[in-house]
Amino acid sequence: MKIILPNYISGEYAVGTECFTVIDNERKEVLGPGEGFRKIAVRMYYPALKESVKDMERADIFTERKLQALQKAYHTKAVSEEMLKADYYENAEHVEDRKFPLVIFNHGYNAYVECNTFLCCELASNGYIVASVGHANEAIINEYEDGTYDLYDKKINKMMYDNVLATLISQAMLLKKKGTNEEVYQQFDAFQRKHTRYIMERVSEWGKDTMCVVRALKERYGKWIDFSKGIGATGHSLGGATAYYLCQHEEEIACGINIDGGVFGDYEGMVMTKPFLQICCVENYNVETRSLFDTKAPVECEIFKDMKHIGFTDAKFFVPMKALVGKMDANEMYERLADCHLKFLEKYLKGF
Repeated sequence: MKIILPNYISGEYAVGTECFTVIDNERKEVLGPGEGFRKIAVRMYYPALKESVKDMERADIFTERKLQALQKAYHTKAVSEEMLKADYYENAEHVEDRKFPLVIFNHGYNAYVECNTFLCCELASNGYIVASVGHANEAIINEYEDGTYDLYDKKINKMMYDNVLATLISQAMLLKKKGTNEEVYQQFDAFQRKHTRYIMERVSEWGKDTMCVVRALKERYGKWIDFSKGIGATGHSLGGATAYYLCQHEEEIACGINIDGGVFGDYEGMVMTKPFLQICCVENYNVETRSLFDTKAPVECEIFKDMKHIGFTDAKFFVPMKALVGKMDANEMYERLADCHLKFLEKYLKGF
């Protein structure tokens, strides 16, 4: 079946891409084999002049190894050819004498760096530099500059919940709770502290991964990044929770967007001071209310009907099961997701 892809290069720029690896020499790796220092995979999406790429070939989204890992993870026999190449160009020339705001994207747990390629390309085409952060041993697969790679560490599944059956029952009850945002959050907070402390505690580690990437970007790409209004943070699932964490803890992060992520983390007594956008599907609203109160800054909420959690990623275009990705049309979902990001970032990061 032919897939109709969205118009994800709507801006004035073409999109360049580049991958590199960051090593955090201050943290020993505790996942996977538990060897060496923490490694972080990064894919950059950045504006390029359209005339500079006119003779270049579009880049592959996946290596063959990554494609096989994704097919296995998503139980998909084949990914359509339309999904294998993006409208971006490997190592395209940067726009000289021009700086662009930086947006950090974090994928969800057991997802992958390119899980929201269309969104990242759209932002880059509209004048943002986007760095997508890959978390070692916590993604389906991460590939590194030296040719090595790691896969999701399956022992995490045993650490993630205190008791799988009890957690699922408590979660189902939580999602049906009625009450104010504050009341529902208290129920969620009790839930995470009892059942999912491992996930709760990983948010700060993902925050460290992100800031390690920010330091590397200052050294490698500082001449092309405009830091004058701060940095934007967005992400899906736990990556969205990381955006909230970064806004609460890192001065350089100016605003944040959470794409359907349960707001895991310890925020007792904290008040948000950064503009924040919460995007969610109806069924997950109750695990995302923390971002909607205790704030001194503007907060927005966009609820997508007929959507499922995984559907907020590019999987919407290649996973056919509506029970996993939702009934909303894929292009409609993407256009609304991109529009939410562009309007919010233009207001709070570009400052127009």
